[in-house]
Amino acid sequence: MMVTTVVGSYPTGVNVQNEEDVRKAIEIAIADQERAGISIISDGQVRADMVGIFALNMPGYRKEGNRYKIVDRIEIPDKPATVSDYLYAKKLARQAKVKGIITGPTTMAKSSIVEKGSPYKSNSDPELIYDIAYAQAAEARALTQAGAEIIQIDEPFFSVDADLEVGIRAVNIISKGIDVPAMHVCGDIRPIFKKLLEANVTILDHEFSSSKNLEAMDRDLIEAYGKIIGYGCVDTATDNVETAEQIERTIRMGIEKIGKKNMWIDPDCGLRMRTREAAYQKLANMVEAARRIG
Repeated sequence: MMVTTVVGSYPTGVNVQNEEDVRKAIEIAIADQERAGISIISDGQVRADMVGIFALNMPGYRKEGNRYKIVDRIEIPDKPATVSDYLYAKKLARQAKVKGIITGPTTMAKSSIVEKGSPYKSNSDPELIYDIAYAQAAEARALTQAGAEIIQIDEPFFSVDADLEVGIRAVNIISKGIDVPAMHVCGDIRPIFKKLLEANVTILDHEFSSSKNLEAMDRDLIEAYGKIIGYGCVDTATDNVETAEQIERTIRMGIEKIGKKNMWIDPDCGLRMRTREAAYQKLANMVEAARRIG
């Protein structure tokens, strides 16, 4: 069967306030993903939002209200942010493989406010992006040492407003040393897809369920760069659950342009904003669609 995975976040219904809540939420995320039949799962990213998980652990950051502010030079943290959650998820997983997930430097920077007293000019400053990259590279090394073979780097801002020369160089700082590096970029990637192929990652993950990104896919080019396409075939912007038949049709459209051997199957993006019931059923139907294709 085709490889099935998730982008990362999963709704558990747990209001996380302490470490006991974190463990409970991870237990729910693992159980649901495995029950749905996903072959490569995540810890659910239950501790905080994709920026906060790392910013709250990274010297140079300070949280004010709901915003993350850069107040000093970004430095490598004393300890990793996600390894304990990864290890707990790995312990709980019965059959599925657990991947590590890291928020990319450009997305971290662009989601932050740079204070005047910091050493950076703006949240687009290449120096800031590279400093975050070195901090996140340490996270990747720690995850690898903990047993994570697949580590995904999330860069949604690549499709919005980013210096891709700087951004891809920063991703490559992190991906060095990862066994199977992946990069998730949602949004419209048609104008930038050829540039994304230059990233030193094995898997390029994008959304396809309700976008026109399939237009950018070129099987010969994908194979020439030796990439696998993470094929988002489930809409994560709605609680409406697609049937297995609908998802199967979406996947088969991708196979025609990309080639079955060059694809992994997953949702468009993280499922954090969905209800737990909708998130689970979307994953279960996605797995059923993959089984039908074989």
